[in-house]
Amino acid sequence: MKKVILMISFAFLLVACSSQKPTDPNWRPDLTTANFGKYPTNYPAIIKKWGEKNFDNHNMISYLSMSNPREEYLVINPDDKDVIYGYSVCAIIGGIKNESYYKPFKKYWFFIRDGKIIEQRDLDAGYNTVIYRDHKINCDDKY
Repeated sequence: MKKVILMISFAFLLVACSSQKPTDPNWRPDLTTANFGKYPTNYPAIIKKWGEKNFDNHNMISYLSMSNPREEYLVINPDDKDVIYGYSVCAIIGGIKNESYYKPFKKYWFFIRDGKIIEQRDLDAGYNTVIYRDHKINCDDKY
């Protein structure tokens, strides 16, 4: 009886997995009609506010450099072609995490929309450099 139940469960699992449609690997958002929102002229203040929340001692934070914002997109759900448009900024930040721990300088990527950080990544972790298929974060050309 256990074998029959196991076989039926496995069959349902196969049917459920086969009903999902694959994502088109060549799909990209149409940037000609994209609404990126208002250009974030106050991006240094937005990033410094993030630093105050993520470093315990905000008086000891050093912002070595920040890139200028550039138009960018995030794919939220490729199956539904759900995309958020905004601006990306890269920054090199370091400082005191807490009283006994110094956080060395790291490169961060920020995705900003309507004056808010929608997503942030530590670029020193190698797996965080891809935004979407074949669309990588590129900070080097803006420093």
